[in-house]
Amino acid sequence: MARSAPASADPDPVHSVSQVNAFITQALADRFSEPLRVAGEISNFSVSQRGHAYFTLKDATAQLPCVIWRDALARVGTAIRDGMAVVVRGSVRFYEPHGRIQLYVDEISPQGAGALEFAYRQLCEKLKGEGLFDQQRKRPLPRLPLRVVVITSPTGDALHDVLTTAHRRFPGLQIMVYPVAVQGPSAASQIANAISQINRHSLAIGGVDLILLVRGGGSLEDLWAFNEEIVARAIVAGHIPIATGIGHEPDITIADLVADLRGPTPTGVTELTVPDVRELLREIQTRADQLVGYVTARLSDHKNALRAIVMDLTVHVGQLLQMRSRRLELAARRVAAIEPRHAIAQNWRRLEAAQHRLADHALAVRTHAIGRLTTLRQTLVGIGPQSMVAGGSLQLSHLEKSLAVGTANQLHLAAGQLETLRQRLLAIGPQAVLERGFSITTDADGTIVRRAEQVHSGQTLHSRVAEGTILSTVK
Repeated sequence: MARSAPASADPDPVHSVSQVNAFITQALADRFSEPLRVAGEISNFSVSQRGHAYFTLKDATAQLPCVIWRDALARVGTAIRDGMAVVVRGSVRFYEPHGRIQLYVDEISPQGAGALEFAYRQLCEKLKGEGLFDQQRKRPLPRLPLRVVVITSPTGDALHDVLTTAHRRFPGLQIMVYPVAVQGPSAASQIANAISQINRHSLAIGGVDLILLVRGGGSLEDLWAFNEEIVARAIVAGHIPIATGIGHEPDITIADLVADLRGPTPTGVTELTVPDVRELLREIQTRADQLVGYVTARLSDHKNALRAIVMDLTVHVGQLLQMRSRRLELAARRVAAIEPRHAIAQNWRRLEAAQHRLADHALAVRTHAIGRLTTLRQTLVGIGPQSMVAGGSLQLSHLEKSLAVGTANQLHLAAGQLETLRQRLLAIGPQAVLERGFSITTDADGTIVRRAEQVHSGQTLHSRVAEGTILSTVK
């Protein structure tokens, strides 16, 4: 039997869709064996009923579909929204049933301003959990502060606003300025150190009633020093009340949240903490009017009581005189009935003696009433508003003289101590550290590089040394 020749191999075989998708899956697995970190902008973010999230990661020229499972999404710790700049970590895979390449994400971190917002929320949650935002923890502010220290930049508009507002409201207020940087890498440590130093040495400068921590407006990055944990801890640790006026009214920093009082602006916090002398004078006048009214009412009460006493005495003496008169009449009848002259003379002497006793008793009663009236008058005059005002004026004069002498002495002492502190700050400042051979390295955004994993190959770094800056590229 003749045998047919075998068919020759097909040079262009036909594959199924499943086979091709399997080839793509294997090729991606070989090429992307390790997880990738990808930067981009979130768009089309949505969460399914099962809790998994789907979104697109895009840049100026391309898009990449992404998915993050429910458990990984719960670990992100911040709200994800469209338009957020992020860095994600995940694995590139091919979803064979839909023929779609996706990035399976297991980590999402905000980037740029988003990173600051993320750090802000994390620290807020931490400090709130410790109870540092609770109102019952905060210290009461003095109603009438006499000595205030302002922590701020000596060249900013915030200081001018505070001084102008304070002088307008209370010209006699003593204000000292503790100059610090309010922006930049060293600002947070300077602010925290200033708060600690004032609390530690307040008695040396005659006591401090209130600290005002103020700064003008700016971006989130500009105000970031007031979101540092070191500043929040310093505010909480001190014993002197602290009020803040940072940025504009919508700006809320962590320093505002832990402070004993938050003002909307530097001017606003000054108006909240420095009393208006005109309002004080009005209140004093109101209290004086109330005191006069009270004393007048007491005088009226005492007059009414005295009038009642006099009426009682008048009635009592009248009744006593009537009783003695009846006794005299009775005695006279008895004398007339007896007739003997010696009895008449004896009874007459008794009558005269009774009249004398009656007159003496009436005089004693009247004298006692006049004495009580005099005592009440002297008591009322002693508690009158004129004597109280005169005594207060004399005491106020003495206090003003003592305050003038004490203020001059304390200002001289504070000036010397501030100069000593300034020299110490210069000795431990960042420039002194650089002079000892150290350097500060930042990336193009100005973020300080502290760990090797912060940088990537090809990235340009700026290293600041004592004299100049060195540019370098990561290899």
